[in-house]
Amino acid sequence: MKRILILLAAVLAAAVSCTEKAEVTPSEFGTLSTGEKATLFHLTNAQGASMDVTDYGARVVRIVMPDRQGRLEDVVVGPGTLEAFETGDRFFGPVIGRFGNRIDHASFTLDGVKYELDANENFEGEPVQCHGGKEGFDRKMWEAEPCREEGRVGVRFHRLSPDGEAGFPGNMDVTVTYWLTDANAVCMEYAATTDKPTVINLSNHTYFNMRGAEGSYIMEQQLQVDADTCVQNNLHFCPDLLLPVEDSPFDFREPHRVDYRIDMPNRHLEIMHGMSACWVLRDWDGTLRRAASLYDPVTGRGVEAWTTEPALLTYTGRGFNVEKYPYGKYGPIDKFAGMLLETIHFPDSPNQNRFPTTVLRPGERYTSCTEFRFFAR
Repeated sequence: MKRILILLAAVLAAAVSCTEKAEVTPSEFGTLSTGEKATLFHLTNAQGASMDVTDYGARVVRIVMPDRQGRLEDVVVGPGTLEAFETGDRFFGPVIGRFGNRIDHASFTLDGVKYELDANENFEGEPVQCHGGKEGFDRKMWEAEPCREEGRVGVRFHRLSPDGEAGFPGNMDVTVTYWLTDANAVCMEYAATTDKPTVINLSNHTYFNMRGAEGSYIMEQQLQVDADTCVQNNLHFCPDLLLPVEDSPFDFREPHRVDYRIDMPNRHLEIMHGMSACWVLRDWDGTLRRAASLYDPVTGRGVEAWTTEPALLTYTGRGFNVEKYPYGKYGPIDKFAGMLLETIHFPDSPNQNRFPTTVLRPGERYTSCTEFRFFAR
């Protein structure tokens, strides 16, 4: 009995010790070319997992989670320095907006008014806006405030996007809060209001690899998506056809290696030059529900994506290569080193009435939530 009491006391002491780790610690992260100073926020939870985020682009820098042996490793692919985030590829880990993914012809009409947007892509002479244009939310400094609630710690980012920014109407007040929970989940909560009718589609652009810091060919990890329908894009990488996933390379209703049908003849694979896809999530009703999971059989580490959004978009880093991306946290970033699990409203929704609306009007409040629930088995 005495030994049992001693063991119980040790367990309780360890639990208290772990709970005391749940905190947010800010530190200097460097200075941008504009002279603006950035801060890195280190979040830890009661399990010893952690996350690093920065106010430049409201960006995720690291997420450190355990594998089946309890080994903690970073599952986020990308740089680790402010200079690399500013001068390298824009889209490692940030909030993307005002409108995530693409708007065809870089324009839309709302209430009879046509809005011309800042185009940052061009397809066969036609402009397209992607992720908010040349100076999207990822390029902005955000106000940041650490926050704490029962069972989770976080950082709340805020900025006012002025009327006309990147061509979008309305002064938009935007808040993005990242939480790290004691259950090893990362919760991303988005909110916005506007003083003019506008459109909005916020998401996060973090690349995941469940193998951890050593990295791996992401195509050998197992993906499952709760969707029966997938989008086939047009030549501007915007939605064209909605097709059943059955008998296609995009049938992940059961877990498969990402590349299990990569050689199957398929028009969408041809257009996108590889495994880049947008799924119509099953039975969407705006409530929080599971969208997908990504699992690494080698480490036993995995993640489930839960979201209030109607679509899931993936990209497997086919454009990465060690010459172009020499600045990764753990060495150069090679082709197929990481995968997006981007929860989102459908690309080009402002021009396509078949999709759920992305219109936000004065007096309304935009909200969205995505949770990445990490596990090991």
